[in-house]
Amino acid sequence: MPVKKMINKKFALSLLFLLTGCFRPHYEPPYVNTPVEWRLETDEASTLCNLRWWEQFQDPALNEYILIALRNNQDLKIAIYRVFEYYARLGVVKSDQYPNVTGTASYNRIKSSIAVPTGLPIGINRINNDFQAFLNLNWQLDIWGKIYSETEAANAEYLNQIEVRRGVVQTIVTSVANAYIRLRQLDSQLNVSKRTVESRIESLNLAVIRFQLGETSELEVKQAESELEVAVIAAIEFEREIPIQENLLSILMGDNPHAIARGRSIEAFQYPFNIPAGIPSDLLLRRPDIIGAEDLLIAANARITVARALFFPQFNLTGLYGSESDKLHLLLTSPAEMWRYGASAVQTIFDANRTSYLLKIAQSQTDEAVHNYKQTILNAFREVDDALISYKKNRELVLEHEKQVNVLSDYLHLAQLRYQEGEIDYLNVLDAERSLFNAQLDLVQAQSESFIAVVQLYGALGGGWIIDADDFALTGCE
Repeated sequence: MPVKKMINKKFALSLLFLLTGCFRPHYEPPYVNTPVEWRLETDEASTLCNLRWWEQFQDPALNEYILIALRNNQDLKIAIYRVFEYYARLGVVKSDQYPNVTGTASYNRIKSSIAVPTGLPIGINRINNDFQAFLNLNWQLDIWGKIYSETEAANAEYLNQIEVRRGVVQTIVTSVANAYIRLRQLDSQLNVSKRTVESRIESLNLAVIRFQLGETSELEVKQAESELEVAVIAAIEFEREIPIQENLLSILMGDNPHAIARGRSIEAFQYPFNIPAGIPSDLLLRRPDIIGAEDLLIAANARITVARALFFPQFNLTGLYGSESDKLHLLLTSPAEMWRYGASAVQTIFDANRTSYLLKIAQSQTDEAVHNYKQTILNAFREVDDALISYKKNRELVLEHEKQVNVLSDYLHLAQLRYQEGEIDYLNVLDAERSLFNAQLDLVQAQSESFIAVVQLYGALGGGWIIDADDFALTGCE
């Protein structure tokens, strides 16, 4: 081969590879303005976010319920099998990178017509058999990177579904923890109400005795009865809410509504020693929703290349090899052999700008994905900041509510002593009882909200605990 021809061929091949590379999708993460630090001072260590943080509450029942939910929650099962679906979708798209070979075999018995000018000559048998067996090959050459880009997009969508599944894991764990904490809150508030009912029954009995002795009026008896009814109504309301909360927790665990066994009381829950928020930029690598939003951006970016490739000719290699005979025993002999191969190119000449609009759609979807990614990050920063503030301030509120309960307990004790000595009227005792009852209920709610703030903070931070829980949920589902 002359040197000049060899150089021309090498130049043509180099140009082809260069053009192919130019049409491959190129992705660069968009710039995100991340804050340098959180609004509140935190520990920048991030290792604890990889632990099963709920175990720090030291409630074995809660630990068990979270693991049960990870195994049995139906929404999580849906997310798990949707990932399997998208993995299969990826396989379908990837298969287009390779030649498609099909086999056909047929038998026909044919009677030919002699009523047309091109019919068979007289004397030739008009009824014949036709046996065929062929292999067909079709291979679309991915010169412009269309199939490669479709595969890139499908792979990104598959990875997005993994992050969606992990987001469901994140939601399930935090939902179970929140539901259990709320349940223990209601239990504790019911206990407060029942103790208050017992106390007010004693107050009512005392008021009745004093009325019978002529030391007070019937008004105090009615006031005592009224306050007793307030406590009884509160107890009934909590008794109504507790089964509803148990039903919610049952469904989260993938089971029919049923009674829930209890572990520690909410007063005995343990606070985590330390909550490692890390630095804000770490959040981009720890939250499933952020990672998933970027996967969708990668997919949208790849589809721009798919749309651009439609402007250029599509090349296909085709081939056929097989046999055809009128007798079955001759089908595999040399005379029956047939083959054909070739190439084709298809170029759109006129489509009323359809291809241009498809490209604009792909570009617009990419722009949407960019802003969705940025908005997801902004929401994540807000959620962590909100959770950090709630965690810190709720702890302070619990301390203040505890002080309030202690003060009102002393107030009630002194009011009862002075009432029994006849130095004050019953209204002072009622005011002290009413204030203490409300303060005790508020204290329990503040304790509940402080632990829920811990749950929300760990949920907002993301981290390795989600991957650990995800791996646990996948056990037995492969």
